[in-house]
Amino acid sequence: MTSIHARRDILKAGGVALAAAGLPLAIGGPAQAQAAGGTLRIGVQENFASLDPYKRIGRLDYNGVINVFDTLVTYGKDYVPQPMLAESWTLVNPTTWRFSLRKDVVFHDDTPFDAAAAKYSVDKARAGQFGSQFRAISEVIVVDASTIEVRCSAPFPTILVQLAQQYASMVSPKAYEAAGDNFGRQPVGSGPFKLQSFEPNRQLVLTRNDKYWRKDAQGRAMPYLAGLTWRVMPDGETASLALQNNEIDFLYAVPLAFAGVLARNANLVVDEAPTVGWEYIMFNCSTAPFDNRHLRRALQLAVDRQAIVETVSFGRARPAFGPITPGSWAYDKSIETGGLYGARAAKDAARRELAAAGVPNGFEFTLVHPSSSTFNAMAQALQAQLGEIGVKVNLQGKQIGAVLDDLFGSKFQALMIDWGGRIDEALVFPAFFGTGGGNNFGKYSNPEVDRLVAAAGEAPDIAARSRLYQQAQKLITEDSAHVWLTVPSEIKAYARRVRGFVNFGDWRLRAETITLGS
Repeated sequence: MTSIHARRDILKAGGVALAAAGLPLAIGGPAQAQAAGGTLRIGVQENFASLDPYKRIGRLDYNGVINVFDTLVTYGKDYVPQPMLAESWTLVNPTTWRFSLRKDVVFHDDTPFDAAAAKYSVDKARAGQFGSQFRAISEVIVVDASTIEVRCSAPFPTILVQLAQQYASMVSPKAYEAAGDNFGRQPVGSGPFKLQSFEPNRQLVLTRNDKYWRKDAQGRAMPYLAGLTWRVMPDGETASLALQNNEIDFLYAVPLAFAGVLARNANLVVDEAPTVGWEYIMFNCSTAPFDNRHLRRALQLAVDRQAIVETVSFGRARPAFGPITPGSWAYDKSIETGGLYGARAAKDAARRELAAAGVPNGFEFTLVHPSSSTFNAMAQALQAQLGEIGVKVNLQGKQIGAVLDDLFGSKFQALMIDWGGRIDEALVFPAFFGTGGGNNFGKYSNPEVDRLVAAAGEAPDIAARSRLYQQAQKLITEDSAHVWLTVPSEIKAYARRVRGFVNFGDWRLRAETITLGS
């Protein structure tokens, strides 16, 4: 993702480009001209819960959301913000943004997308689960039918990357008000596909939105597919076999143990992209035993990440040295040798932390984790590694839905899971490490981290932002809010007749560019 470093000029000088009218929306036609039609069958190993973008939902739900809803801003594979429902934007003054909206968009219920709908949606996002990400917004003003003004209490240079997230989706106000708490099961957006049926533990069926506003470079209407069927499958092995047996066309997440087998199948494509996310352990910092900083540091130092990469990840990952990953513009390679920990375990240092905590002979805790083949293997490796310093790990594998329930409810001592990453550090640090942040389920809090993160969010210069996030990362890793394990690859597999899929490495399946050949 080196292009991310080279193309961040949009976030410099005043925070962003002052006008975006010249930014083309990255739309390409299918690899070969195809007649529109066909239903893409997608296998997933997680359950859907809700498609309400403003509620607490999981990664798989966001894949439904991105195909049902549009946002004001989007981004390409280089992660640079681009227009979507906002055709252009202008920074009127340091704290006021003006967005000019598309005039040719209707929601799935035939109500118009206009400035009133945009204001409604942004206000819903401000009040939603990730409302803390928009705390700088004071008010949203309807200027006219196709223009809104967003007024902020302080400079908000990262507003564009915030508005590109699925939790800032544009919804039909009429449908949202009518459905209330049931909107997640009957979502209405303006995206390329609309809801046909929703059985959370079985399947999600979306059908083509024939009134979708986007066209490809050749002027053809998008999307090309007639529909999408997401099938929930019990495990990775079942899903992998279903792909090989032509029962599905697309495998959303390839189990690492099956990647090699699928790659040798001449009828399949295995598509791998680096991510900006992590596989990690989150500690509950508010309760024993991990309210003790020394115990968190002991585990951080005792983990042999390189061994996990080699034995569990089959070399399809790299050690993680903190929340800023190598794909980020803020990454500083010196952390690999100059941080609290390295790729290999530092057992003597880990034992010193145990002694400082008053438990030189070790302690015992429970680690919750998804009961998938990859996480089972990772949990067993960690259990063995931590056992070498006298720490007993009781493993508690659960289905992903139960793991997410524990995570969202902060009902764990330590919990291992993965996270797909975000396109900007402003989407990461406040949510995960800010006091009361939307993803801070471990209740970590450090006032100096809060100060640095707030300053980074307002800094107009990307070099200054990098320095501030790196300083915050140093404190966070020294506190060991998480144990970062690996930076994984996003691996998807699909039949060769599937064309036009682009793997962004952000765990989002965008289906509007996909076609099905013979």
